[in-house]
Amino acid sequence: MVKKIGKICFYCIFTIVCLITITGCSLMNNEGKTIEDKTNEEITYLEDEILTIINKYAKGEYDIKPTNNDETNSDQSNEEVTLNWEEITKTVNKINETLDTIILDLSEIEISNDDLINFRNQINNLSISVTNQDKATFLQETAILYSLLPTFLEKYSNNNEISIMQLKSLAVTSFIYSDLLDWENAKNTIASAETKYKEMMDDVNYMREYSYNLNKVYVLLEEFKTVIDAEQNSLSKIKYINFIEKF
Repeated sequence: MVKKIGKICFYCIFTIVCLITITGCSLMNNEGKTIEDKTNEEITYLEDEILTIINKYAKGEYDIKPTNNDETNSDQSNEEVTLNWEEITKTVNKINETLDTIILDLSEIEISNDDLINFRNQINNLSISVTNQDKATFLQETAILYSLLPTFLEKYSNNNEISIMQLKSLAVTSFIYSDLLDWENAKNTIASAETKYKEMMDDVNYMREYSYNLNKVYVLLEEFKTVIDAEQNSLSKIKYINFIEKF
């Protein structure tokens, strides 16, 4: 009886050890990434989703086209374009669905609790603005949310991606200001973007990695700045897209 119990215990322990070994190997094979690698992917994902919202807005892809009956209304051209809030909500919901996992990973790379709370609150504010269909607040909250990404990245990384994201953030913010006809802030922000890019061009590491694209990006930035300085609202959308999509 004792031998039988001992044999059963042996097989149980052997089975558990095998399961642990197999599971451990599986985890290593499936992941094989540092927390920094995983967080980089998550920040890139957030960047893509946020820029999708802003760029679709700039291209008019969220605009609800008037029906034939609406087109006969002589006052239609003077009315503000209605946005497809349902489509915007879908993208914001995608961000919300990944939020808990991303915040958990960010907490492992020394992002402070205050910063993480601010990040969550910012996404909540964005969601509320979309629910309320408040265009001005929606645009502002989106720009602020994007500006948080490079601040996270620079906590644990030191590469050209930080500078590029900071430059993009300035371009996004300047575009949003211009769309809201806040020309003073739009001009100040695009001037900061110009200064930032000149600093990047003086950086040897950036020059080495992106020398093939330097002049083109600078010309597009200057074109964007020109229409902002001239307070050309409709052209600022085009020049913003031309610039932002070159990175």
